[in-house]
Amino acid sequence: MSAEREKLIEVQDMSVTFGSRRHPFTAVDKVSFHIYKGETFGLVGESGSGKTTIGRAIIRINPVSSGRVLFHGQTISGRIPRALDREVTRKIQMIFQDPMASLNERAKVDYIVSEGLYSNGSRLSDAQRREKVAKALSDVGLLPEFADRFPHEFSGGQRQRIGIARALILEPEFIIADEPISALDVSIRAQVLNLLSALQKERGLTYLFVAHDLSVVRFICDRIAVIHKGKIVELADSEQLFAHPLHPYTRALLSAIPQPDPIAERSKQLLSYDPACHDYSVDKPVWTELEPGHFVLGNQKELEEYRRML
Repeated sequence: MSAEREKLIEVQDMSVTFGSRRHPFTAVDKVSFHIYKGETFGLVGESGSGKTTIGRAIIRINPVSSGRVLFHGQTISGRIPRALDREVTRKIQMIFQDPMASLNERAKVDYIVSEGLYSNGSRLSDAQRREKVAKALSDVGLLPEFADRFPHEFSGGQRQRIGIARALILEPEFIIADEPISALDVSIRAQVLNLLSALQKERGLTYLFVAHDLSVVRFICDRIAVIHKGKIVELADSEQLFAHPLHPYTRALLSAIPQPDPIAERSKQLLSYDPACHDYSVDKPVWTELEPGHFVLGNQKELEEYRRML
């Protein structure tokens, strides 16, 4: 990656802890990465790995217990001025995983999509607001007259498009897409992915794409970070990661991707990852760049093995 590219989001040694002081649970443990303006950055891991927690911490839903998050070089984690908080709310939006649960069933689409305008203190007339709602719905492939309907009148794919329209109406720079297609039928997933890609090109958007399916993030992401139990274990360009997966957890995830060839699917070898097999009591793991843009977490013995694999 060129050093001249602008870093839109920077996450520096961020930890997120839940529970009480006596019984804390660290969901995210000293995670660091950055996201360039205009790129799609993938965050991949199994359920409970901390990927959604990271997204929610960036958007200030989950408080950061240590470290910090920067947006355009300005710290946005912790206590910040009200004006900055309002700016972050407008410029960073989130598309949630479940389109059935993320929309208010008692509200019409018109209110759901324009809710951000109300909460952000936008001084628009009713006609101007409805015009913006109609444009947002049109941008995601829905008819403007859908604004007068309720969420239960739509399919899962249409509901997710409503969620995308809700994120777009404030004209954000950065969108966190939290597994936006995992709850959709396979036939609808490609449509939503193509829509997100088209919107990115039209508006110059930057995405954090959270997923557990590596085959999906390969299609849409420029770079991918693999997270396991709150720690990022590998980060690389998408094709680089698929060509040279180094960390055993990454290789285990890749081995689980279904093959379109039934013969190859039957004969493939599934890999498992057991962190208990790694003894870090003396030789501690370090975050190392083994080739340009390709980072991996490992101790000295593991890093030597990874270098031989390249």
